[in-house]
This record gives sequence, C-alpha cells and structure tokens, in this order.
Amino acid sequence: MVTTLIVNGSPYGSELPYNALRLASALLVKEHWVELFFLGDGVHTARSGQDPRGAHASLEDMLKELIGNGAVVTLCGTCCQVRGVTADDIVDGARLGTIHDLADLVARSDRVVSF
Repeated sequence: MVTTLIVNGSPYGSELPYNALRLASALLVKEHWVELFFLGDGVHTARSGQDPRGAHASLEDMLKELIGNGAVVTLCGTCCQVRGVTADDIVDGARLGTIHDLADLVARSDRVVSF
C-alpha cells in the first residue's frame, strides 16, 4: 500500500509538518510504502541545520530517521527556488522534484493525505 503525505505547513509555525512526520513513522511501522512531498513553506521542514529551540522534536532528525527507514522524500523545486532553498540546503536523502512528480505520485498512491 502506497501512502502519500503532502506537507504544505510551515515547520515550527504549526504542528502540521510534525504530525505528518509522526503519521509517516506510524505507517512505516505498519509496513506501508510512504512518500512525502513538501510544497510551499513546507519545504523548510527538510532544511539541514535546524535549531528548534525546544519547540518540540527536531523535524530534521525525524525526517532523517524516516528516510533511513525507507520513506521517500521529495520537495517541490519551484517552491524551493522562490524561497532560496537549494539542494545543498536539504537533508541527505531528500530530493528536489516537480509538480509532475507529485501528479505521478498521486496517481499511483492508494491514499493521499494533506497537511
């Protein structure tokens, strides 16, 4: 079963990315194939070198763990470009993609959840 999580929410500005990553982790435990696609301000969730200052768990660390456990992580390249985020700014294992990648992902997914 393929589950896609689309993350639009700003990290640390809301709990949307945090809850998306928590759900992704729970789905991986249940042996689902999990793909995350970050859009808009959500792309900042995948930035390296985060310092959450005790807001809650480090989203960077959570994302690295998810990637290590098999989750596929893609960021909208256009959203990154307009925010000054480059491939060098994001966590290892995440990649830049396009809206066409998201369309393909949605088409092949069994479930799509948006945060």
